[in-house]
Amino acid sequence: MSVGYKQIEASCPVCGVSKALNVPEAIFSQKKFGTIKIQVPTGAICPEHQFIVFVDTKGVIRGYEKIDIQMAIPVAETELEKKGVLTLRKLVGIFGTYGVLSLTHARVFKYPAYVIVDEYFKHSETVLNAIGDSVIPEKYKGEKLANLLKEQDINKIKLKEKNSLLMDTHQHIFQTPWDDKLKFEESMLDKAFEIIDEEEQLILMQQTIAKFIKEAEYAKSLLEDENLKEIYEDDLIDKLSTDLMISKINHYRMSLIKIFIKQRFSPKLAAKIKNKVEEFLDLL
Repeated sequence: MSVGYKQIEASCPVCGVSKALNVPEAIFSQKKFGTIKIQVPTGAICPEHQFIVFVDTKGVIRGYEKIDIQMAIPVAETELEKKGVLTLRKLVGIFGTYGVLSLTHARVFKYPAYVIVDEYFKHSETVLNAIGDSVIPEKYKGEKLANLLKEQDINKIKLKEKNSLLMDTHQHIFQTPWDDKLKFEESMLDKAFEIIDEEEQLILMQQTIAKFIKEAEYAKSLLEDENLKEIYEDDLIDKLSTDLMISKINHYRMSLIKIFIKQRFSPKLAAKIKNKVEEFLDLL
């Protein structure tokens, strides 16, 4: 065992292949953030799959989550990267696939993001926030949501906002202010990685996010009607599909719309959206 590291025996949740992983002791010495998400890239345990391992502060594995993204992008450094540009591929190399998914989710849904960096990280907060601006509609640009932390002792870190993302540049996720899986972001990045051209990758992300925000903003406009006291998800889904002339959206996307409205506009407006199943369970 390497000095400063603790070994945990992890298994691929897809094919079952097992292997010992070396995890920094500092991860387990912290007590503030509980379960840590550790990213396992393709090839680290098995040659075909990447996934997340949920580990508690005692080093006990509490669960797994697979990541269904295939990156059909060059392995060699690209021309843009040679010029010092942070491309999508470069971001994955630094933060891991799940880290990029988390940063994207935080940017779209306006969660503060804190990244613990070491001396090897050469980019600024301005650069990191500019990348977020590149995939978000114009009216939402300029928000300083990404923050860099140089404090390496996790127990000494005090976040300004408790409802924040906290991660590091070694592909560890210490805290996420959400519980849902990042299926929206995962689907978007999966499609982006099918494109070789790095600028086209960002354009696809722009278009995907803009389409979602258009739906959320229209839902917000409906909820702002003073005569509307509440509306069931199914009815709002039908209304959006009809008025915007789009395919019927699913309940997962509707839940994202509700979160977007709550985070960016008004919790009271979001609370107008009711779920019949949840109401039924509350009566039991």
